[in-house]
Amino acid sequence: MLRWVQNFRWSSLLSDLKSKLTNDLPVPICTPTATERCDLSRTRHHPTTCPCRVRLAKEADSSDIVQFMQGNVLHSEPLLRSLQVSTIPSQAVLLDYIRLLLRDSFTLLALANGPPERIVGVAISRRSCPWDGKQLIERADRTRCDQLRKLLYIWSIVETEPNLHRHFCTRCLFEIALLATAIDSQRQGIGLHLTQRSLELARDLGFQFARMNCTCEYSSRVATKAGLECHWTVAYHHLVDSAKQPVVLPDPPHTHIKVHAMALFPGLSIKSSCR
Repeated sequence: MLRWVQNFRWSSLLSDLKSKLTNDLPVPICTPTATERCDLSRTRHHPTTCPCRVRLAKEADSSDIVQFMQGNVLHSEPLLRSLQVSTIPSQAVLLDYIRLLLRDSFTLLALANGPPERIVGVAISRRSCPWDGKQLIERADRTRCDQLRKLLYIWSIVETEPNLHRHFCTRCLFEIALLATAIDSQRQGIGLHLTQRSLELARDLGFQFARMNCTCEYSSRVATKAGLECHWTVAYHHLVDSAKQPVVLPDPPHTHIKVHAMALFPGLSIKSSCR
């Protein structure tokens, strides 16, 4: 009960934080808020520079984020490309799902320095709960599009099989659900920068553990560099249908799905989190 109350308090804090961000009034510089920490291009923890500015997304950014995901993810992310979800009508349904995800997410934007200001990276994070896998299965069962149904089933397996909630003895983890970099801005450290900032935001919001589901090799490498350890993996050729045929086979090196996780505070152990 105490842990549930703590999770509720932090979710309430997030709502207050989002409502403050929609206000046009500037935040006082002397106030050390999570928003200000996310708006820096370097910190004492990560001295390397990045060619972007990171800030929390606002409600008004939703349409730009969806447009960014449509142009930079649907056609290039290995799993989505292999399932051909960029085709109509699966594209429209998936974009609607992203819009729904944005409503209850903690989203960070990477913006290019200098005019014009444009999005070069997005990290959509959310609360990961034990029932998320079941909800994805229910959504898949309601989906008529075959490609999208396969995607949702795969996501449900990735959410459920690692059993991280039982492993860490918690009902709620911080999950970096979607991480994307603009096609013309890759290999500049933007993905790592957004991952590090997302983990800092998780600490500010009081989360004890974080996870990142990596459906491609590149995001797995970013997760490792950010300090998340691989806790579960499965080869794509092991995900088979009723005819024992692989459901999807992305091109190499994207041969495995990997789920990374970490404790967000030094000294935090599984034993102590169960008390």
